[in-house]
Amino acid sequence: MTNNIVIGAGISGLSFGYFSKKPFIIFEKEKCVGGLCRSIKDNGFIFDYSGHFIHIKNKKIKNLIEKLIGKKLLTVKRNSVILFNKKIIPFPFQANLYYLTEQQKQKCIDGIKKRKNLKIYDDMPFIDWAKAMFGDGITEYFMQPYNRKLWNYNLKKLTAAWTAPFVPKPSKESIISSAYNQNKQKYGYNSVFYYPANDGCQAMINGFYKKLKSNIITNSKVETIDLKNKKVYADGKYYFYDNIISTQPLKELLLSIKDLPKNISKLANKLECTSTRCINLGIRYKKEIPEMIKNVHWIYVPEKKYPFYRVGIYSNASKKAAPKNCYALYIEMSDTKKCDDIIPILKNIGFMNCDDEIISLNVIDMKYAYVIFNKDRKKTLDTIFNFLKDNNIYCIGRYGSWEYSFIEKNIIDAKNLAQQLNKIK
Repeated sequence: MTNNIVIGAGISGLSFGYFSKKPFIIFEKEKCVGGLCRSIKDNGFIFDYSGHFIHIKNKKIKNLIEKLIGKKLLTVKRNSVILFNKKIIPFPFQANLYYLTEQQKQKCIDGIKKRKNLKIYDDMPFIDWAKAMFGDGITEYFMQPYNRKLWNYNLKKLTAAWTAPFVPKPSKESIISSAYNQNKQKYGYNSVFYYPANDGCQAMINGFYKKLKSNIITNSKVETIDLKNKKVYADGKYYFYDNIISTQPLKELLLSIKDLPKNISKLANKLECTSTRCINLGIRYKKEIPEMIKNVHWIYVPEKKYPFYRVGIYSNASKKAAPKNCYALYIEMSDTKKCDDIIPILKNIGFMNCDDEIISLNVIDMKYAYVIFNKDRKKTLDTIFNFLKDNNIYCIGRYGSWEYSFIEKNIIDAKNLAQQLNKIK
């Protein structure tokens, strides 16, 4: 009898399998493993499912990944920037006012000095949090337009619970000083990141797969979960289980549960998320890579007139991501409708040269991208997870846990759960 059934062979499901000491089967609905940590090879380019630069603080996790891929990870000092008023300025905006016009600087300084003395808490509306934290000017120029594009959601209904550790919070004095002096301090949890030298994030996935492939059934979705009889229907038959470890989006999990209580079903409708369209471009240049993106890893694009909120350059993290005389971009937008004018816009901005040649293009639509942090989220999740745990179902991963997380945290959470279940007789 199988002790544990794992739903999803993304980074969290594979990590759980790696650390599990009890029998398990991983069901993956796609034909290949990796989830959103997969990579695509196309015409000599390597694209991830959007930007997946790896942020690691735990040395053991770094050692594990290097062990799996069989070589050292590239260590990259982050160079992220912002496109603002047709100029490139360093990230974060709130620590680099030096690059603004005098009028813009003054508005930001006045805003930071006149901040309302509000009590700041996680569940306050994000837009109110931004004004209380950074003032009206910085909020108007960056926090409001960028996050409106990223989340595609009412910023009065979005809470600030997601901001730590993702939004750098310089002191008032540092923000004001940055208007008169170029800032040299690196902010953010990802000032240094890691990346496989070859094969993109797929290198990490392939390492896990080699260890676990006998336990993985691909192209097989868990259709139904029968809580009463502790069995699932997948791969054309029933499987009995002691525990289910779900990494699939929480809403999808709940839809698959037979005779789900009405109160839980109603709560499932409160779970909201954004979708993302990622356009991957492989480009050959005639003379050189565009000046505007040289040595840059990703660019935030807050202004409303541009349809995308971020552009990243895979080939600046790893030269193996693109053939000789080429570069590889990813463009992210929360509007998943077709965007025919993306190339002219990139050329007009300077992210592409006018005479560059596109030799690879693919579009990836991700239904689940960013989990919405609304005021009901915590209470809703507490009730849902208590119900699931009472029925021996555990949720991990970005979408299983319905959170805003990253690869390192996914691996650690999977390891902790595996070790917890390993101890249960």
